Amino acid sequence: MKTFGNKIKRLLHKNSAQEEMEYRLRHGLTVGENTNIYSIEGIDGAWPWLIKIGNNVTISTGVIILAHDASTNVVRCGTKLGHVIIGDNVFIGARSVVLCNTKIGDNVIVGAGSVVTGDLFANGVYAGVPAKYICSIDEYQEKYSEQFKVRPHFDQIYHWDKWPDASQEEHERMFKELEDGIGFV
Repeated sequence: MKTFGNKIKRLLHKNSAQEEMEYRLRHGLTVGENTNIYSIEGIDGAWPWLIKIGNNVTISTGVIILAHDASTNVVRCGTKLGHVIIGDNVFIGARSVVLCNTKIGDNVIVGAGSVVTGDLFANGVYAGVPAKYICSIDEYQEKYSEQFKVRPHFDQIYHWDKWPDASQEEHERMFKELEDGIGFV
C-alpha cells in the first residue's frame, strides 16, 4: 500500500503544467514568442515535434491539439499522423479541438467549441463543428470596434490583477450594466 501511495505522488508531481510544457518542448514542440497556452495537457504529448505554434497566439482553456488519430487502428491502418501548424496572431477559443494534418493561418480566430478538421486560411474568423468561415478579421474588427466605442468598460475595476478585490457593489454594477449586452475590460 505504501508503494501505491508513493507512485500516485510521483504521477501527480510529474503532471504539473510546467513539467508538461518542458516535456513537450524537449520533445520538439515549437512555440513562438508572446504565446499563452492555458491547458498544456491538451497538446499532444505523444507527437509534440509535429506541432508548431507561432507568435502572439492564445490557446484558451480546454483546447486539444492532436498530431495523431488512432481511429485508423480500427481498420488496421495504424495510427494516422500529421502536422499541426498554427500561424501568428491566432486565438483558439475554449474547448476547441484541432485535429492532425491541419494548418491555421495568421490572424485567425477560432470560436469556442470548434473542431478544426482542415486548413483555416489567414485573416478569418471560424467557428463550428467542423469549423467553418464566419467572416474576415476586418469585418470582425469593424463590428467590435463600433461596440467598443459605445458599450461599458470595466478596465479600472476588472483588470486581471484587480478583479479579485472588487467590491460587491462593483460586481452588482457590472452585472446591471451588462443586462442589455456586452462590455469590455
